[in-house]
Amino acid sequence: MSALRVRNVRWRYASTAESLTAGALFLALTTVSPAPAQFDGTGAPSFTEPIIHVEEDWMLVLNEPDGNVDSPQFNTVMSPFQEVDSFFAQVLWNYRETPNFVSGGVQLQSYEGDSLIRRLSMEFGQLSTTAETITWTQGLTTDGVVLSFEVTNGRSITWGAFGTDMSISSDANVPDLNDYNPDVSAQQSCITYGSNRVNEMVITRVRYYGESGLLGVDNTPRVVFELD
Repeated sequence: MSALRVRNVRWRYASTAESLTAGALFLALTTVSPAPAQFDGTGAPSFTEPIIHVEEDWMLVLNEPDGNVDSPQFNTVMSPFQEVDSFFAQVLWNYRETPNFVSGGVQLQSYEGDSLIRRLSMEFGQLSTTAETITWTQGLTTDGVVLSFEVTNGRSITWGAFGTDMSISSDANVPDLNDYNPDVSAQQSCITYGSNRVNEMVITRVRYYGESGLLGVDNTPRVVFELD
């Protein structure tokens, strides 16, 4: 079953367009900023309509990777809930572990509790560029039945542009993403090996979407790792 795609959201300005000139409409659209994300007492976002899609922008800065010892390796996690006891997704960076360990590349995994449901491996080779910055976006989407996880907009020197066809889905019957909490992503992600070869790993921004489009943006940096 294909996952619901909400990235190409169409803004609904039909009634406004009827009363504005083309120039005035362009000005109106380009000067309106999305509202900051609001949070409840648990740290979860709070909006007036259900959240169906969330995007996290990530950044990792290397100092000196070492391909001779497959270093560094790191994991990032994203869950629709405020824990990882149920459904969640994980990305293994610079290695793949299932069914056998292979150095380099990326592996997407989806879990239900301790059970691995899906996996998708990408053969990108080993990280090998000193002082490079790697950026990417990872997102969760639900249509009420299918829960999808994807990596998009990847940029690096070693791997170049990546994030095409990097998506896995499972039937999770999650009605919305209102229980999503970006702090869970930050707390569950880590440098698993060779942390001395990483300067920092940070969630730089989070975006929330509903049926009507972009609901809010959280620009609070969440530092997952920072080298002492």
